[in-house]
Amino acid sequence: MKRLSETAAKIELGVSGKNTYTGDIRADEFLTELRGRRAIQKYREMRDNNATIGAVMYATEQVLRDVKIKVVPANDSEEAKREVEFVKSIFMDMEHSLEDHISEALSYLTYGFSWFEVVYKRRQGDARSGKKNSKYDDGRIGVRKIAIRAPWTVESFVVDQKTGDILGLQQEMGWNRRPAMIPIEKSLYYRTTSFNNDPSGRSILRNAYSAYTYLNKIQAYEAIAIERELHGVPIGRMPAEYLSADATSEQSSLKSQFEAILRDLKNNEQGYALLPSDPYVDVDGKPTNQRLMDVELISANGNRSIDIDPVVKRYQHDIARSVMAEFLMLGGGNTGSYALSKSKTDLFLRSMESYINTIVTVLNKQLIERLWQLNGLPYETMPKLVAGDVAPHDLREIAAFLRNLNGAEISVSQHPEVVEELMAIAEIPFDREAYEERVANDTPVAQDTALPNPARNS
Repeated sequence: MKRLSETAAKIELGVSGKNTYTGDIRADEFLTELRGRRAIQKYREMRDNNATIGAVMYATEQVLRDVKIKVVPANDSEEAKREVEFVKSIFMDMEHSLEDHISEALSYLTYGFSWFEVVYKRRQGDARSGKKNSKYDDGRIGVRKIAIRAPWTVESFVVDQKTGDILGLQQEMGWNRRPAMIPIEKSLYYRTTSFNNDPSGRSILRNAYSAYTYLNKIQAYEAIAIERELHGVPIGRMPAEYLSADATSEQSSLKSQFEAILRDLKNNEQGYALLPSDPYVDVDGKPTNQRLMDVELISANGNRSIDIDPVVKRYQHDIARSVMAEFLMLGGGNTGSYALSKSKTDLFLRSMESYINTIVTVLNKQLIERLWQLNGLPYETMPKLVAGDVAPHDLREIAAFLRNLNGAEISVSQHPEVVEELMAIAEIPFDREAYEERVANDTPVAQDTALPNPARNS
């Protein structure tokens, strides 16, 4: 066997997929209607036109907006703690809030990706240009805004054809302007998954597409059936010569007008039909009781053999299940329990934790780290963003757990960091310095066998 050299081992020979070197949006998708910009338009339609999908997306956005984003220092040094305040000031000094950016960033769930251009500024206090104004005058480089670049304006991704690395975004500008290339170094780039190294990710609505399509068709059939059931089917009658292929232009024009009346005949503003009263004439030229033109409404008889409502509900369940939000459908029928609702809700909240953690990871890597590069700051002092809890805590379960610890002679009262976290969960104000001082001066009742005891080490 030929020995592999170090040089050959470092060379990348293949690519993950077709789209990794073309930069097209979902070029490997097997459904043609979900490729390129058509996919973006379809997912936008699904989000805006379906009640179940809209409810899930709205709930996700509102819940994650309220998640607290903490800035954690790199170490316990005073310099690292000062840099925490710098990062906090970055978000306070933008033209928009961090919560607004998170709401926009969550569009990556719908489209598979979301792209933002970061516009920086020098923090020099009040400036002549309002766009350059800053609340701070430390001379550092900060962020003016994080501007979204709508997915439906994306022409393609700029990809290194040798390595498959994403270099930037090609955006359509409109108004006869040339497309703009936004480099990755100046951007925040979110995507749901890096599977197959697809730069456009994968929409979480992809698995709901089939159910959404059939649901739309069935609801359209249902609306038509109700309309026909209420109004009846209009039937028109006119002489055969008007319907023949050799009808005159006047006869064809009258036929077209009559067809328009039949098509638009409803119990609303078009709730009548104005017809000529001329009757047929017999062979002797005498008028008969039969009109030349007539309109009749035929109503449906009997009941429908197919109950549409269970079919509609099934597809709604499929849509909700595909985004792990089936709990939204509980209570709509005769089944459902608290335990079932809690387990399904917990699963949905866990998925939302992964969503917010994705956003935080991108902010740490593509925003905070680049700010440190631009300002020439040491990485040893660079803090990181950490997302708080999404799911609410059950205080009764926590209290029961603490009682069990106490029964096992494990005391958490000697650990200020644990007590601080418990107070934060209960939303109770807590003075950690005062508590640490009290712990240092008191003698613990029971020595902790599971956690390090600060009183014992002092």
